[in-house]
Amino acid sequence: MTVEGNRSSRREFVTKVGRFASVASLSSLTPAAAMAASNSLSAVSATAGDWDLSWLTTLASAADRAVFDWPSLGDPADPQVLYFAARYLDNCEAVYAPRKYEVRVVLNIRTQAIPAALNDATWERYALGAEYKVNDPVTQKPAIRNPFWHRAPEPSPGVVLPTLEDLLRRGAIVLVCDFALMHLAERLATKATRQPEEMHKELRNGFIPGAFAVPSGIFGLAKAQNAGCAFVRL
Repeated sequence: MTVEGNRSSRREFVTKVGRFASVASLSSLTPAAAMAASNSLSAVSATAGDWDLSWLTTLASAADRAVFDWPSLGDPADPQVLYFAARYLDNCEAVYAPRKYEVRVVLNIRTQAIPAALNDATWERYALGAEYKVNDPVTQKPAIRNPFWHRAPEPSPGVVLPTLEDLLRRGAIVLVCDFALMHLAERLATKATRQPEEMHKELRNGFIPGAFAVPSGIFGLAKAQNAGCAFVRL
């Protein structure tokens, strides 16, 4: 994409999310006032326009919480973001007495990692393995299922890779950058000679269970940190 194209995309994005300017205004408040305002916004939850913010309520009850940024898809045979998130949960389990604490991890999926949040049917229908050059760890061919979501049916002997499914069972929250999702929708719509808006809606309906769309990865990361998450940069 050209420099001018990047600028144009950014301008379009700013226009689309202008209604969230009230969140940005928190930076001008004192820490105490900002926290009060943030809590007030969190209470909006699922009624915040087109966005479901109920995940903030889930975060609020956790004593320990961290957000893991996931901008690049990576290798499903070596899923580093999932490794580190699982390690954090294991560490908390080792430190605290059983059932005496609550910990949450947030996976902030954005940019090139967007397919990680899409289900198997979507991967197969739009050949996302070939689109993103991701091979299935078992077949070593372009993946036709989401290899980050659940474990391969025939994993390598002695190797247990963490999966999104594992982390979701442990209370993880998955955020999906809608800005990046729209870019993917536009690309796929062009190939299929369809309307981008129609494709975007279909991709939204193709999320793995437990995933939440956010206006952008930037918004998701900032919102999670405002809610008390430590930021883990890989």
